[in-house]
Amino acid sequence: MIDFNKTIKNEFHLVLFIVILVQLILGFQGVDVCDDGFVLTFYQQIYNNPSCVEYNFVYWFSGVIGGVWYELYPDGGIIWFKFFTVIINTLIFISGYHIFKQFLPKRIAVLGLLVALFVNDFGFLIYYHNHLTALLAVLSVFFLLKGLIENHGLSIVISGCILGINVFTRIPNITLFIFILAIPFYYFINEGLLKKAIKPMIQYALGILIGFVIIVSLLLILDQFNIMQNAILSLFDLGAKEDSTHNISGLLKTYLLNYKHLIGIVGQFSIIIISFFAIYNSLKNILWLRNILLFVCFFYAFLWFKEEDVFTVYTMAYVGTLFVLFTKHSAKIKTLAFLGVLMLTFLPMGSGIAIRSSGYMCIWLSVPFFFHFFSNLKEMSINWKYNGLDKNIILLEKSFKIFILFISIAFFSAKALNVSRQAYFDVGSRLEKTHIIESELAKGVFTTERRAEIINDLLINLEKHVKPNDYLLAYDKIPLIHFLTKTKPYMYNPWIWIYDGYSFEQKIKKAETEIPVLPIVVLQKFETIGEFSRPMNDYMDETKEESFLYNKKRTTVMNSFLERNEYEIIWSNSYFNMYRTNKK
Repeated sequence: MIDFNKTIKNEFHLVLFIVILVQLILGFQGVDVCDDGFVLTFYQQIYNNPSCVEYNFVYWFSGVIGGVWYELYPDGGIIWFKFFTVIINTLIFISGYHIFKQFLPKRIAVLGLLVALFVNDFGFLIYYHNHLTALLAVLSVFFLLKGLIENHGLSIVISGCILGINVFTRIPNITLFIFILAIPFYYFINEGLLKKAIKPMIQYALGILIGFVIIVSLLLILDQFNIMQNAILSLFDLGAKEDSTHNISGLLKTYLLNYKHLIGIVGQFSIIIISFFAIYNSLKNILWLRNILLFVCFFYAFLWFKEEDVFTVYTMAYVGTLFVLFTKHSAKIKTLAFLGVLMLTFLPMGSGIAIRSSGYMCIWLSVPFFFHFFSNLKEMSINWKYNGLDKNIILLEKSFKIFILFISIAFFSAKALNVSRQAYFDVGSRLEKTHIIESELAKGVFTTERRAEIINDLLINLEKHVKPNDYLLAYDKIPLIHFLTKTKPYMYNPWIWIYDGYSFEQKIKKAETEIPVLPIVVLQKFETIGEFSRPMNDYMDETKEESFLYNKKRTTVMNSFLERNEYEIIWSNSYFNMYRTNKK
């Protein structure tokens, strides 16, 4: 039996080496043309042509960091940023470890952080604003706890400063200002005196203000302040219509639906927990039956982790932190758990699909508490009465340790299976990902034969008509094409699908007014979100029903743009049309 309270010399360093190695191995496979293309184009253009990625400025600070990484090795391409993802993920892992090792057994801390790291069973996205959000949030908590525990005002100011900067990594990160509540929480449960919290709260607010001043200064130095203003105003356009998923009501509805789904997941997890302990502790004398039923329970847990994505770990995170908050623990541990709950609850707000898309960045301060709770449970007795039947079940201390192994093995087995079958938005066995994209910026990264052929066919024909720094309109879910061809997005955003119909119409009018040239247009005729679909003859049909992937207004606006600017097809295949204007 593993002793979770002990560690061997250099154990953490060995785990860290494995963590880095696994990420590196996974990084060499998978080409996503959507999310990855969206951010890569941002990093490529933020210092060269920042106005052409205006929309991306709502994630400005992540672009500043990504742009520096790009400039260090402009020809590094996709793989260069996959290496950067490994660095950021590893820094989050190390930072989380240094927080938790102060309060929890080191093995428990490492196990919880490993679950948080590998929750994404498609491998890893390229360095993204969510990665930087998580890193800065964890660092902010590190300094906040240090300031509270050691009564060190400068650490509290630094914590607030990091949080202020983090708002410009992703605008909805402003919800993390709720962290300030941890200050009165700590003083109340530690000393019962709220008045002592006033000074550190002022220091925290001062830190946030300093963070804002730093960002504004950088924007002015880089001459990007006006672009940032336009990006913020664009958010109002994006949520201007009632049917938009980006207005306040749409975001709130998505958030609440996520929590409705989470409640169902909690119910499923309760079945797993109750079944495990009932089987393990009540069938000690019938081992063959116990083993069969435990296997069935394990298979159910395996499927649960396999099918329910980040919601499973979110459930574990809530269970752990809430149990710590409502059981006997020190003020320091409870404050960390309180911060974990705040991060779980408020950070997903403002995200287009809430927990489902951004949940993986919210769990770093919570998951270790789940394993901590079960590792600390002692033998207990449960008396169960039903219809005159009086049953007493003794839950052995050993069963809690075995449950930790049970859940961990089910989790890592499910994630290993899933990751072997896909990379992010690049489905298919990794054994089939042996083909390359014919671009210097895609070297070293392998994908499936079909995906490589589709992208290569477009790139070969596109290079006849565009060159680096030309404007290109890539409609509507193929932003990676901008990065691979080093072209500027005509629509102030490389991923047009993000716009709803109204905001797309506003941006296309703005582009026609401000940009003196009409660009080459590449128009896809198949879906690229999730996986590459088969060609769709009705892709630009204006009579289809609205869906997550299809917006009628956006389609109508695009067709109108092509018509009024006298565009004609200059190249076509089953998957793409390429257009050039005849308008003089």
